[in-house]
Amino acid sequence: MIRTEDIAQGRVDGFITHAERPRAGVLILPTITGVDAHMKERAQALAQAGFSSMIWNPYPGETPPADPASAQPRAAKLNDGAVDAMADCVSHLLGAMGLPAAAVLGFCLGGRYAVLLAARDRRLFACVPFYPSIRVPMSPNQSLDALALAADIRCPVHLVHGTADQVFLPPVYARLRDILEQRSAATMVQVHPGAVHSFMRPDLHKTPANALASRLSWPPVLAFLETSLNLHRAGAGAAAVPA
Repeated sequence: MIRTEDIAQGRVDGFITHAERPRAGVLILPTITGVDAHMKERAQALAQAGFSSMIWNPYPGETPPADPASAQPRAAKLNDGAVDAMADCVSHLLGAMGLPAAAVLGFCLGGRYAVLLAARDRRLFACVPFYPSIRVPMSPNQSLDALALAADIRCPVHLVHGTADQVFLPPVYARLRDILEQRSAATMVQVHPGAVHSFMRPDLHKTPANALASRLSWPPVLAFLETSLNLHRAGAGAAAVPA
C-alpha cells in the first residue's frame, strides 16, 4: 500500500510518498508552484514503480501558490543556498527513510536545481532534469552557474527538452547538452518537437505537442531510473566514476 505524509523537520520540508516495497528513493524538485497536485501525481507514479520519493517544498511555512502567475514573485526570492536544504533531503532519504540509493528528478525551476544538486552531491545515482530553467545571463537571485557546474556531475543524466521552450532557450539547451556529453558518465536526451516549457503540466495538454511529449517522455525516464539503479547496485554507477 502506498502511503503519504508531510514532513517539516528543519531544512527537510516537503511531501513524502512511500512505495509499498521501495527499492530506492527520488528527490523531486518541483516547478515554481511547489508541492502541487501535478508533482504528487509524479510521486504516485514513482511509487507504483517501486521508488519512494520526497517532493522538496520551496516555500516552507507558506500556503502553496495557486498558479504559476502567483508563484512567480515567490520563486524570484529563492536563492541557490537552497541546494543545502536539498542535500539534507537526500540525507533523509538515505538515512531516516533507510533507502539504499537516491536519485534527483526536477522540473522547470527544479530542473535547474537538479543540475546544481547532482554537480555537488556524489551520493546520487541518477539525475533527471525536465526542461531546466537555465537562463543566460543568470537571474539576479542566482549565484551558481548551472552550465559550468554541469561538467561536475558524475552520475548518469537524462535531459528532457521541448523545442518550443520559452525559458530554456535553444542555444542554452545546446550548451548544456554539449557539456553533459563531454563527461565520462552517460547522458540521455529527449527532444520533443513543438513542446513548450513545463509541457508536463495538465493545463497545457490542450496543445497536442505538449500532450504527446508528456505521454512519451515519462516511460523512458522510469526505465532510465531503473537501469541506473541496477548499474549503481552493480558498482558501475556514479560511485565507479573517478572524481
